[in-house]
Amino acid sequence: MATIGQVIFRIMIVIIILLVAAIALIIGLSVAGNSTTNDVTTVSAVGQIGGNVILSCTFTPDVKQSSNILWEKVGDSGVVYKYENGKISLSDQNPKYKSRTSLFLNELSVGNASLIMNSLTVADSGVYKCTITNSKGKGANTLSLNVGEITQVSTSSPAFSDLTVTSTSDTGLHCDSPRWYPKPTVTWLNVTSASDITNSTSTRYDGGLNGVVEVISDYTGLERYVQYRCVISNNLARAEGDAILTDSGLKTETRLLILSSGQATSPSRLLLCLLILIFHLGAENM
Repeated sequence: MATIGQVIFRIMIVIIILLVAAIALIIGLSVAGNSTTNDVTTVSAVGQIGGNVILSCTFTPDVKQSSNILWEKVGDSGVVYKYENGKISLSDQNPKYKSRTSLFLNELSVGNASLIMNSLTVADSGVYKCTITNSKGKGANTLSLNVGEITQVSTSSPAFSDLTVTSTSDTGLHCDSPRWYPKPTVTWLNVTSASDITNSTSTRYDGGLNGVVEVISDYTGLERYVQYRCVISNNLARAEGDAILTDSGLKTETRLLILSSGQATSPSRLLLCLLILIFHLGAENM
């Protein structure tokens, strides 16, 4: 026969489960219209006035068909950006986003629907919604963007810098960026063939003061009229450099984008963890 303490403990478990269920219901209602049958993940972001930012949105890619991508801002009329039926569709785009937004079109096939936004203003702050539609169903999620002045005055502050891409020989590319903290990762892409060529590159990090490193990466295998991309990124920023070798020489283009300040936790995963913890404690006290 259970003791009074065990009975009380079991009653507490039931109460906690009911509270968790209520919280789940509240969260479900608050995010109605967000993630449904398609798993969409977003990350809130911070941007600098006049700078660029990436609004992160990833999803499970669909190999059967191209995915439709829709970006909207809560409270704004029109769309921020739309990619539909395999092509860009901006006929109903809000004019204030004209020529300021774009996608990583070469990365849609791997589930990257992140939005690049340029020339930021304070008015760009707000809540954005990323919606994905394909044969797996429709899913959506939201993120917040805060835009303001960003300063880095402390020696322990995060650091990131633009990169340069140069040719070291007829078949070699050199990617260099002088200041990064925390230590970033380096990825190389063959944009023309939409393939990852990182395993064919060599990267080193030259250490400096307060953990800041210089990033140096090389690729050997350069071909004419093939576009390559060097990507240096951590959880704060992403620097990209595109290069293509033509008969008239090497043409390059670089960009530095400020990323998010943190990753959001999925409410469903949080509730699952709480339930596991509750039942684990209950089993120990039975």
